[in-house]
Amino acid sequence: MAAKQHAYRRALSGLLLSAVVLVSIDATAWERDQKVIKLSPQVRTLPHREAIEPIALEEARAFLREHRVVDDTEALQELAYVVAGDDRRLISGAGDRLYVRGVVPHHGQVGIYRQSEPYLAMDGTPLGLELINVGIARHVSSEGDIAQLEVVSSHQEVRVNDIVLPLEERELSREFMPRAPLNAVEGHVIAVPGDVRFIGRFQIVALDLGTLDGLQAGHVLRVNQQGELINDPRTQELVQLPSTEAGSVMVFKPYDRVSYALVTQASRILEVGDGVGSATN
Repeated sequence: MAAKQHAYRRALSGLLLSAVVLVSIDATAWERDQKVIKLSPQVRTLPHREAIEPIALEEARAFLREHRVVDDTEALQELAYVVAGDDRRLISGAGDRLYVRGVVPHHGQVGIYRQSEPYLAMDGTPLGLELINVGIARHVSSEGDIAQLEVVSSHQEVRVNDIVLPLEERELSREFMPRAPLNAVEGHVIAVPGDVRFIGRFQIVALDLGTLDGLQAGHVLRVNQQGELINDPRTQELVQLPSTEAGSVMVFKPYDRVSYALVTQASRILEVGDGVGSATN
């Protein structure tokens, strides 16, 4: 029995030694066949999962469908509008029919909008008029300048004098890659839809800047809050403290002179009247 165990151990040792020799020979051959490769700096393309994720605009997508701006407020009187509901109803909803006066497309769906407050610059200059979508309708028939529409869906009750417009063709891409504007810009937060006084992250704001100022969707602007006005302790003079960076906003829907933007950062509570500008300002 002892002789068999001794023979078994000798055979096992031989196998292990052979394995070591084989590994050593293979490694030596591998090292001999390798060539020296010199590395130099080059651009590396990262897969999508490793790249910096752009900002998703789910917060702004619903807002996009419900708000728009008419740049020329004087042309507002020329737009089609609701003159009556079926059976002389003053209020209509989904499934009801409306009578509209003006030019209405015969194909596709149209939006029904209600006038909101006008957007004004800090000096009172009119910049545009906000319209809020209250429903969607389709054309049924026309006679002269009167069209009959059927309300397909409604977010609010449809009233006499509401405006009828083709739906905006603009659509948000699923996500934006934030970037700085090419030119220096400077403006203000002029409104918060919904009459919210204090503004935080992921809320929507209106700016007194637009495409005429060089803004595009995806442009990021810094928000600056004006410094406090204090009394100099020695001279008792009023002294204006320097402005402080308070956050940043990203434009997602620019018009000619007004833009809607999403608050992406807020280190302080933002307010209407805060300044916005490019980082180079």
